[in-house]
Amino acid sequence: MCAGCPQNDVYSFLNNTNFYNEKLISAKKGFTVQIGETTLHSRYDPDAEAEKYINSLKLKQYKYFILLEPGLNYLAVYLGSKFPMSQVISLHCSSFFDKSNKYLPDTANIFLFHGELSWNPSSAETLEDFLERILFDTDASDIKLIDWKPSVNAYGKACLDLTSVTVNLIKRIGAGRKTVQNFGKRWLKNALNNIELINKITLVNRGSMQILVCAAGPSLEDSINDIIKWKKESSRLLIIAVSSAAPALFYNGIRPDIIITTDGGSWAGFHLIECLRENNKTSSEKPFIAAALTAELPSHFEDYPVIVLRDGSLWQDIVLQAAGYLSLAFPQRGTVSVSALDLAFYLSSGNVYVCGMDLSHRDLLTHARPYAFEKFQEQKQHRKNPLYSQVFERENMIQCSGSHGIYASWFTGHISLFSGRLYSVGNSKFGIPAGKPVINNSGTKANFTVQNAQNKISKKSLIDILCNSLENPLINEQLGKELGELLLHDTSPEIINYTGKIKKALLELADG
Repeated sequence: MCAGCPQNDVYSFLNNTNFYNEKLISAKKGFTVQIGETTLHSRYDPDAEAEKYINSLKLKQYKYFILLEPGLNYLAVYLGSKFPMSQVISLHCSSFFDKSNKYLPDTANIFLFHGELSWNPSSAETLEDFLERILFDTDASDIKLIDWKPSVNAYGKACLDLTSVTVNLIKRIGAGRKTVQNFGKRWLKNALNNIELINKITLVNRGSMQILVCAAGPSLEDSINDIIKWKKESSRLLIIAVSSAAPALFYNGIRPDIIITTDGGSWAGFHLIECLRENNKTSSEKPFIAAALTAELPSHFEDYPVIVLRDGSLWQDIVLQAAGYLSLAFPQRGTVSVSALDLAFYLSSGNVYVCGMDLSHRDLLTHARPYAFEKFQEQKQHRKNPLYSQVFERENMIQCSGSHGIYASWFTGHISLFSGRLYSVGNSKFGIPAGKPVINNSGTKANFTVQNAQNKISKKSLIDILCNSLENPLINEQLGKELGELLLHDTSPEIINYTGKIKKALLELADG
């Protein structure tokens, strides 16, 4: 990562297993921890101090309380007794609070751990993995963060970094949960429709060629001339374009080899329709479409060769197996640009280059041009609704949503997933090293085999299979949890007739 990126410093403490010269010292009642001139707890009665502080916050019941570097467990113990139906999570800046700290006397263990969920830099999981595992299905409104001022004074930036990463993660989890609540039924419906729609399944044998991933950020326009040159000079360079970037490539005479789409919203289809129009102007050959099973696919694409992408969930495995469709499994990433990197790293063992991955705006420019939605803005413009005003409102709406910031924060924290052979065409704010494809690269090309879909299965039959699978005692708990999140607002398995409500919602999709 780039040394100048402030985001990198925020994540630096995640791998810090050093201590901060903490000293465990006796208090009149129990223990406290001293760091320099600061003590984390009262030297007289830490329990009374914790009780007084928690009561001063005038808290209500939350599903989760997250303590940001609480030191010893005085806060956690009192908080747990005051709200026994809540779960208390303790996040620490230092490995001093790890259970395996051999420098602590056995008599201190009772003051360190009281059964609460706990993380520190020596934990086997990263902080994000730890919190995602626990909070993945939790509304942000059900989480309360509590800091401890003595720890902020003692640990300084490390404590602030801990808070920053935790807040960003909760924002992302909250945004993801809202997305599931708003689009869950659509995703499931899209998946069932797509299995009926797709007629050509594409199988992949991986290669070692160079791959260029084109995202739709404004900086893509800066690379167009270079891409034209590289494509002419190297037949082995494979181009993957996100669907919103493909129109800009087609417009400039660049035909992407693969167009990837993961968005399940209805508007996503407009990008693909624009790709279809532009491709038909110059070629009768169809590019490969890499599509998430839950993506919105227009009916025009029934004869396009599709690389089916699944997210590894049980319900997707069940319907794909029933349809006999082979697919590639990648985790959900939130943004198609990162999914494109997943695909690129799967397709080739060679270097991957990326352009247009801005996850930010350039003044009022939100995407590389031409952009599919521009036509709608042009059609709506008139004297009282000029194009400039529409562009300004759209840019402001995207900025206010915070989605780019959430995706950028995630990518910054997970850039190591793609390190080693990922290069950025031009400058990268994420610290990706700069690089350009090597024209005489001798890597082997990936091989794509297109097969006609066999034994087509109807949407109604797939729904029947899911309903029957809910009765299978080996998988009904996991399947019910997944489908409940997609179909029901109340996802607690304890509600009356939980499975029956899921089945009813499934059957309603069959009529939709």
